[in-house]
Amino acid sequence: MSETLTTENGRTVLRMERALHHPPEKIWRALTEPSELAGWFPAAVELDLRLDGRIAFTFEDEDHDSENAGVIRAYDPPHVLEYNWGVEIQRWELIPTADGCLLKLTATYDDRPGSASFTAGWTLCLDALDRVLGGSSVPREHYALLHEHFIKVYGLDQGKLLEDGSIHFERQLTAPKEEVWPELASLVAEGIDVGPVVTSEEPVELAYSWQHGVVTWRLRDGNGGARLELTQTGPAEEFLTPWRDLIEQLATNLATRTATGVS
Repeated sequence: MSETLTTENGRTVLRMERALHHPPEKIWRALTEPSELAGWFPAAVELDLRLDGRIAFTFEDEDHDSENAGVIRAYDPPHVLEYNWGVEIQRWELIPTADGCLLKLTATYDDRPGSASFTAGWTLCLDALDRVLGGSSVPREHYALLHEHFIKVYGLDQGKLLEDGSIHFERQLTAPKEEVWPELASLVAEGIDVGPVVTSEEPVELAYSWQHGVVTWRLRDGNGGARLELTQTGPAEEFLTPWRDLIEQLATNLATRTATGVS
């Protein structure tokens, strides 16, 4: 298995490769037949197998919408299948090898902070694909721990220094907003004197003043858990590392709880 993350034409591009001991024709059926997709793909799929054919994805307890539908952009059986999934583009390629096939997945999208979630999810899906085809994938860590691994691999734990001297973090977590919210009040970087609360809207926003500006936490639903954003206004560059360490400790604790089932 190999994974790379790049930026191309302003969009994030995730590339994953998996060597499989199955012929392309067998894998092609698993990529294109709804009954076989049901064994490993993260959504139910309906597709019109032709160039410009419609493709739709349905998750359990969700209805069809424009973000879960698209069209087939490239179709060359049993070698290439490309389609858009909302604004995301997914391209599957099958390359014959001496003992099976090399499967390549290229995903193009805008949500770079979600890349660890996407990679961890597809890793587990491709493991399931190999198993349903009769392979013997090596057991992986729990999704939450795999997610945290890719956060480090891609450097998604780093904050940004903005032009006005403020700092900003955006971090995908593996627990829901309601579980993250109680932790925020106790997360204070060393050197910050917490002032009056400016905003408190459980479980989505907490803001308070500090000696040179405002610290604002925001939570929203993300892929696999809450998406956390932290903004600190004022001359705040010196706090990049302290905040990063606190956020990573929070993320580690949440991932461990999720993986072990400990509340």
